[in-house]
Amino acid sequence: MKFISIKWKIGFILVFSNLLLGFLLIFIINNIFSDKIGHELIGRGRTIGKNIAQYGIGDIQERDQIKLHELVYSGLKFEGVEYIIIQADDGTILSDSYNGQLPEGLAGRIYDPLTAQAARPGIVKINGQGLSCYDIWIPVEDGYLGYVRVGMQKNYIDQIIKENSVTLMVVIASFTLVGILVVVFLSNLIIRPIIYLTNRADEISQGKLDEIVSVKTNDEILKLAQALERLRESVKIALDRLSKQKSMRI
Repeated sequence: MKFISIKWKIGFILVFSNLLLGFLLIFIINNIFSDKIGHELIGRGRTIGKNIAQYGIGDIQERDQIKLHELVYSGLKFEGVEYIIIQADDGTILSDSYNGQLPEGLAGRIYDPLTAQAARPGIVKINGQGLSCYDIWIPVEDGYLGYVRVGMQKNYIDQIIKENSVTLMVVIASFTLVGILVVVFLSNLIIRPIIYLTNRADEISQGKLDEIVSVKTNDEILKLAQALERLRESVKIALDRLSKQKSMRI
């Protein structure tokens, strides 16, 4: 069986365990972090919709399109917002960011309470633009007056999640690398006296008894060194006695 040094065995185990722990941390934290960022960005769209619904109640009742247009375009200033639509309870479009020319995929949709209250709203594909958006619905006065729809770009949210995930992975990978270096350093401190005692035991078996066995530890390795030192002294004394007996016979 091929000889493998304990130094490499322990080093491999510790390094492998650190790498495995690092990958697990990246996987777990990245999933949690990605979901959190996604919820926050979608929450931004909900906040924009709620603000428009709150400040535009009177304008929706009066169907004041000029003021509703102002509210729509004020909401478009936020990054990641693709469209804003204000519609009455009967489905009539009162104002939108497309100037009345809603692309296919947006027109004709109705309010779904389950989808609207879900953590991730339904996704709509805007034909002709190659965009996918989270279609966020905010009821105005519980839907009695109508709804505010805010479209958050899915690509924008995915890109933000990706950028933050890369940053997170770099940070965790850096800590993992530092951990591996620390583990290698500490394992060398532990293994070095074991290798020393192994070499000294081999030398004692070959009759090299002059060098004292000594290690600077305060654990079982120290007791092993002390036992090996007693063995060295015993063997040396026995050999000295045997040598004297032979010289006396001569």
